[in-house]
Amino acid sequence: MKKKALLIFTLIFWMVAACTFLSMKVEQEMIPQVTAVEPDRGVGWDKDPTLPADCIIEDENGQHVYSIYEGTGWEAGTRAAEVSGWFQMEDKIILSNSWGDFVQYSSKPLREGELLEVLRGGDKVEDRWLAVFPEGLELELNWDGAELPKGVSVEEWNQNAVQLHVDDDLAPFMQGRAKSRVPNLAGATVYSFNDMYQLLDNFTGFGLLLGILTLVLVLWICSCVFSRKVRRNRWALIVNLALGLALLICVPLVLDTIDLPSSLLPRERITDFGAIAGAMDQFFGALKGFAAQGSQVADGAIHQASTMLWRSVGLAAVISIIAIGICVAEIIFSRKGSVHYMVKDEQNGNKQS
Repeated sequence: MKKKALLIFTLIFWMVAACTFLSMKVEQEMIPQVTAVEPDRGVGWDKDPTLPADCIIEDENGQHVYSIYEGTGWEAGTRAAEVSGWFQMEDKIILSNSWGDFVQYSSKPLREGELLEVLRGGDKVEDRWLAVFPEGLELELNWDGAELPKGVSVEEWNQNAVQLHVDDDLAPFMQGRAKSRVPNLAGATVYSFNDMYQLLDNFTGFGLLLGILTLVLVLWICSCVFSRKVRRNRWALIVNLALGLALLICVPLVLDTIDLPSSLLPRERITDFGAIAGAMDQFFGALKGFAAQGSQVADGAIHQASTMLWRSVGLAAVISIIAIGICVAEIIFSRKGSVHYMVKDEQNGNKQS
């Protein structure tokens, strides 16, 4: 009974420690990145403060405007507060109050009271944007002759999507900022190629984490079997314990290599894999249409996604095979040890007689 309790406690300890590392990483990754703007209070005392119209953040629940404040106590840190009493007039937002800074662009939809990372400026990077328009929306714009801002050009387009090349986008990618720069993208869901490639680069880390978890479970099951005869299998149990501790040390090291793009993360829970899968399906579904038209960029992106996915699955499979190999080797040595102890016990019995 004590041996079973010890084994269960060991597994619980490993899982709690691994989940602690994972939760710390998730909390860090889920913090939205935003840019801030101060309201224009005008020159007269009776002027209402205003904000640019692109401070309006749209999601499935409607339109929102958020202010930025510093929390205290248990809610310490820079946080978002939804503002009420505002209305839009042409390209301006009229406010009823104007205390502090306000969110202009965000890397993903915001929630009331959540932590924020406020960015000042940013690095200019070359990127591609993919704008996917809702089904049933007839595009009236001929993108071949569209007037676009400097540094933005059309590479591919059809009735469902348009692919743009951007010479000097600001990192990190923010969908609202992209739509503000190219107003013709209003109504579309805009994706960044750089962010999608960044997400794909993390598949190796996902495969390692899955493989580590599989290896730990296999070692634990083998340890449960070996614990029936602790004296004969003590070396196998010691090896499994050492491997378990080594794998626990590897968890934060692997997590440190994972850097998820904020624009592709769910609004609330990082475990909302359906939202991430839906974004990838929409992105690569649109690219398949361009690939059919002969786009090398689209075809290369699809090929890279397939390669990274299979690499992740293969890595997890290799680690699982290694785990099974370790257990088979331990079982073989355990049987040899059992034979050794049986012979030794027989010799001791003969001496006593």
